[in-house]
Amino acid sequence: MVRAPKKLPAIIDEGHVVRKNNDEIGYRIKSGSLSLLSRKFLNILIWHAQDLKDQEDDHGRWKLPVSKLIRNANFNSRDYSLLRNALDELQETRVIRPARGGGVTCEVLIPSFTLDNVEHSGNEQLKPGQKKRGGELWLWYMLPPELKSQLLDPNQYTRLPIAIMAALRSVPALALYEICRRYVTNPGGVTNRDDWQNWWRILTGATLDAEPPEYKYAKRDVFKRGIDEINSVTDIEVDLLEYKVGKFVKQIQFSVRAKKQGNLDMGPPPVDTGILSKLTEIGLTLPEAERLASKHSEKDLLATLDLVRERAANSSLPALASPAAFFKAALRDCYVATKKTKPKQVVATVKQGAEAEDPARKAAREAAIAEFNALPGEKQRELLDAFAATLKGPPLKAFQKSGLDHPLTGNAFVGWMLNNRRS
Repeated sequence: MVRAPKKLPAIIDEGHVVRKNNDEIGYRIKSGSLSLLSRKFLNILIWHAQDLKDQEDDHGRWKLPVSKLIRNANFNSRDYSLLRNALDELQETRVIRPARGGGVTCEVLIPSFTLDNVEHSGNEQLKPGQKKRGGELWLWYMLPPELKSQLLDPNQYTRLPIAIMAALRSVPALALYEICRRYVTNPGGVTNRDDWQNWWRILTGATLDAEPPEYKYAKRDVFKRGIDEINSVTDIEVDLLEYKVGKFVKQIQFSVRAKKQGNLDMGPPPVDTGILSKLTEIGLTLPEAERLASKHSEKDLLATLDLVRERAANSSLPALASPAAFFKAALRDCYVATKKTKPKQVVATVKQGAEAEDPARKAAREAAIAEFNALPGEKQRELLDAFAATLKGPPLKAFQKSGLDHPLTGNAFVGWMLNNRRS
């Protein structure tokens, strides 16, 4: 459901601002991955621990109602498997931090957490009846003991408003926002300057050994996308600065300045986690689901999910080996738009182009056309889907754009039908 955009209050509630240690901003990941949801959860857990200060229990754990966690993250789903997966990421992902005595250390973000007083680790599933206790689900969690003072009472920190971070829809936007918020009061108004490959790893959460794409794709899909979202949703404005060696971009940095808060628009609503649940059910990982949900409209996602279900249930076609792969291909290549083709009108166009054929071939073609036109609409769409799967290159592009109205695909379709009748 699409909600109306919210206006950012002129003064952000000071009680909803996490004081994040500067060393905890812009994580470099050694192993694992951090989704958008897990990053939001971490900021809320640190903020909650800062708010309670020394009120942890005898085991060094803080207690937080799950309802408060999901409300502050704009997590509007009742699928608790997504919540557990995000917490698992915080427990399993290892990030590189500066060590007090010099050098670096590689640690997880939270050593352990408990849901409903049942120790949870890895991908352990909660048993039926363990989701609630006393009518409310609670989370107990620990922060790394050696980093407690740095996390709860940091000397150098950046103030990050929880409400603004909850409105962001992509990992690059959230990661870049945290970094740029740190530099908003810097006299120079710019971030550090570094190789663009390192920036790509930090803003995507890729591990240190991950290979980035070409710069033009990194700029389009990560840097520019994060900047556009920050500029439309948050309390700061960001620009990309490029530095070339010859004709190639070698390094980048970002300029940042504060907006006037009174006129800020919170932009589009955050990703509907009900959609994320549906996407993970077909085999997509949570980061993949978040990325697709932030790039495509809810209408397109739901229509493509329906297409996947129809294809999986179709016993006349080969079994669907990977619903997730089919979904990504269908979304990328606009299968839903192809499905809306009006076959009867299209085949009439094909018929007009067959006048110069020899009589036998023409008769066979007309018989195939008549057979196709006699089929119910659902069966026609199934044939069109099967035909589309055989195309690639220019014919596929022509089919996606014009269906069978294009001579290249119209004649090929009838030829394909004739070959299928023979086999």
